[in-house]
Amino acid sequence: MSKSVATGERESPGPAAFGSLRAEDESWLSECFAPPPQFERVTGQCSTIVFGAPGSGKTALYRELRARSRRAEGRPARLLVEWRPAPLPPGAQSDLAWVKPQAALVLDACAVALARHLIAYSDDYSGASESLQARLTWFIRRFITQGNPALRLGALAEGSAQGAALVRLILDAPVYEALYEDAALHLVAAELVDVLSALGLDGLWVMSDGLEGWAKANPAGLSASLSAFLSTLSLFECPGLAYKLCVPSSLEPELSRTAGLARRRVDGVHLHWDAAALRRLVERRLAFSAGRETFELEQLCDAPGFLEWLEKVGGTSPRAWLDQVAPLARRYLNQPHPRPIDDATWKQLRRDHPPRLHLDEERHMVTVGGREIELENVPTKAYDMLCYLYGRAGQIVTKAELYFLVYRGLDAVPRSPADEHYQGRKEYEGLVDTNIYRLRQALEPDPSDHVLLVAKRGHGLVLNVRW
Repeated sequence: MSKSVATGERESPGPAAFGSLRAEDESWLSECFAPPPQFERVTGQCSTIVFGAPGSGKTALYRELRARSRRAEGRPARLLVEWRPAPLPPGAQSDLAWVKPQAALVLDACAVALARHLIAYSDDYSGASESLQARLTWFIRRFITQGNPALRLGALAEGSAQGAALVRLILDAPVYEALYEDAALHLVAAELVDVLSALGLDGLWVMSDGLEGWAKANPAGLSASLSAFLSTLSLFECPGLAYKLCVPSSLEPELSRTAGLARRRVDGVHLHWDAAALRRLVERRLAFSAGRETFELEQLCDAPGFLEWLEKVGGTSPRAWLDQVAPLARRYLNQPHPRPIDDATWKQLRRDHPPRLHLDEERHMVTVGGREIELENVPTKAYDMLCYLYGRAGQIVTKAELYFLVYRGLDAVPRSPADEHYQGRKEYEGLVDTNIYRLRQALEPDPSDHVLLVAKRGHGLVLNVRW
């Protein structure tokens, strides 16, 4: 931890709490986790699919579900199984023939998770009855079907002599079939739940996160694959087995029509934050970073309009709220004697660290921080200028370029009165300024203080994007 601020017994991570802002990089996340309003719905034993946009906190929620699946003494309360759904390949049919190999991958992941548990808690195996040991061995040997079982199990036991001995025992033991070979999936799941109960575990959760890449690269294939899986009701009818899937919100319209959600076998939860919940989230992280029990946003910055700016720029996105607070938190925590950041310092910080801007030309929409902005009221030529500026983000673009290349659609900017299509600056500057004004009114969080579309006196304009 980079800095420690002692208040009572709490150790502070200092500015590191506002580092990458990626939940997967924050080993201490549970210490300052603030639950979204829908969190209690997700923690129950019912299968749940959580829909959320990028930056909405899906991964933080996923990690907290895992953290809360341990008992006070540190032992797991249930078996946690990580599963990554595969997109449907081009030309394949999203029917039972596709679902069966996907279910086989789930069972393979269950078998690996069970083996990992037994290696970590070998007394669970050695202290079990012979019949329970036989059932454990059967499940692991029968359902590890991907790759070489000996290599995969051996990798789990690396560095543990006791674990390696247990792996050899499982691999060498005779296998007695607990169920017939083609037993239905729900019967196999019920057998596993019963085995876990005998080990003192409260069933299992099959969990999935990190699907944003597939959702962008192959949205139709991922949607078709998940739709087929969520429509196979027998997969969701085993008490003690629950699926906890965190899925991009772009897939919600299609998946919400599946039989699993329509018939209430799966609870669909749309991850949504209001301003009060987002404020709690930010303040908990500030308190954690400063080593305090509580920390209010007004203690961070007392500039007029700061909270309104934060709500407008952050929208409903935890990542956008934290991103805008991050430079202030770093400045505050690095002061020898921390005091609230004043108005002038805050305005300079927001110019140096403007909200991220993303232009989706296909949807004709801009995202500024956590706020989506439809551009239907922006004139066509102003939108064309925005696209030109976006393609040259961070570079100075002259008003002559915007007029001659964008507004008039010429191939080059005329340089002298002798050039064809030449016009003097006074003839076109007002038209460009009007279009830039319309863009600023739509995009700038505070149109009176430009942080996105910034004029460089005597040179032109720069669109700040912060990739």
